[in-house]
Amino acid sequence: MATVYQKNDRWYVGYTDGTDHRRLVRTDARTKSEARAYADELERKATRQRLGLEELPTDTTMTLAELCEWWLKNRCPPEREYNERKRLQRHVLDSPLGAIPLRHVKAADIEDQFRRMAAAGLKPSTINGLRGTLHTVYSRARKADVWTGPNLVKDVESRKVHATLRAEEVPLLLPHVPDEWRALFATALYTGMRKGELFGLRKRDVDLATGTLTIARSYDKETTKGGHADIIPIAKPLVSYLRTAMAASPGELLFPDAQGRMRSPEADPQKVLRHALARAGLVEGYEHVCRRCKAQGKPHAECHPDVTVRTCSACGMKLWPRALPRPMRFHDLRHTTATLLLRAGVPLQHVQRILRHRDVKLTADTYGHLEVEDLRAAVDTLPGAPVIDAEFTVHRPGVTPAPHGFAPLRTDSATRPLPPGEERKNEGRGTEDFSKDSAPFEWSGRQDLNLRPLGPEPSALPG
Repeated sequence: MATVYQKNDRWYVGYTDGTDHRRLVRTDARTKSEARAYADELERKATRQRLGLEELPTDTTMTLAELCEWWLKNRCPPEREYNERKRLQRHVLDSPLGAIPLRHVKAADIEDQFRRMAAAGLKPSTINGLRGTLHTVYSRARKADVWTGPNLVKDVESRKVHATLRAEEVPLLLPHVPDEWRALFATALYTGMRKGELFGLRKRDVDLATGTLTIARSYDKETTKGGHADIIPIAKPLVSYLRTAMAASPGELLFPDAQGRMRSPEADPQKVLRHALARAGLVEGYEHVCRRCKAQGKPHAECHPDVTVRTCSACGMKLWPRALPRPMRFHDLRHTTATLLLRAGVPLQHVQRILRHRDVKLTADTYGHLEVEDLRAAVDTLPGAPVIDAEFTVHRPGVTPAPHGFAPLRTDSATRPLPPGEERKNEGRGTEDFSKDSAPFEWSGRQDLNLRPLGPEPSALPG
């Protein structure tokens, strides 16, 4: 039976659809009567679908390519349609995956397409971009009743591509960032803001008196990616950078370009980041190149972890080192913010609020890049246990290790060590002789006796 309830001035309807799945729909109803009428209509439609009088959305003859076309025409934001169409055209619309009927598509089919993309040399970020688009296509189709089946993309794992900085590497990086970019990079690291939010930040959004920063826009749009404004605190190390930026900016923008205008989406701070990483020594290694061999059309290069002077093995000339910076994107600074906060022990819900995510799962799964040493610190908090050496000898206080490093399978009651202050019972009876067959049953019987918990002591009861 359909249910109707109100939350945050919006009416919601819960009902069972034609595939016997429970669904929750947000309505535009203004009164409870309108919401109830809409619920009755949904129930009648679901009943007709179960009786075979009306086609189920899952019985559609649409292909995955046709579903993507529906999304591009009806649900894709206009400013994203060009880029999203190029992405889907190459990897879905013109591929064998797009020709599969929608009801026959499986998560394994999508995973196979991602593997083909990886084999073709495409970056993990490109694969994750397609995964995010397909996830949105399925999600919007379900909300519009175009498709009532599952969102298959949820079962396909994303590719790990994000690189982050360690806490001790942040002060090494910032001094090597050019002056006109340094305050912007510091703000990205200490707030986790996105590129468009930084480019669109105004001076009036920064309140140094209260130590807060309002994030309300991206580029020149009066909204952020999340579609809402948020207020986050300003870290103390960031205050000096913001003061410098406010004094240097001639207009209302906090981080304008050299002409005082807003930086465009084509502005590429990733190049600035790459050069700063190289100058700071945050690199994967160095490529040592022989200029003479290169000029003669026979390039010779060697990769080494340092800049020690070396000579060419072909001509004997000096090799010139070139830094190989880490493959980091500017957006990875946002991932660095989340990871450093989690490593510092900040609660996950607080990190979610700072990054302004709607779902805490996104913060944990996508932005929490914990390493082995972080996990080691976690397991080291477990209570202590008996220490076992290389010969598997269990060392306990007051207990002599067994010969050959192994504890005996059976210890005689007359020789079993007792805790200090406890006397041995039945000394006069002597040692009882249990056969090898009965010993395990005798020991098991002792363990199984009186397993039922006793009643509470009178002193433990409330007065």
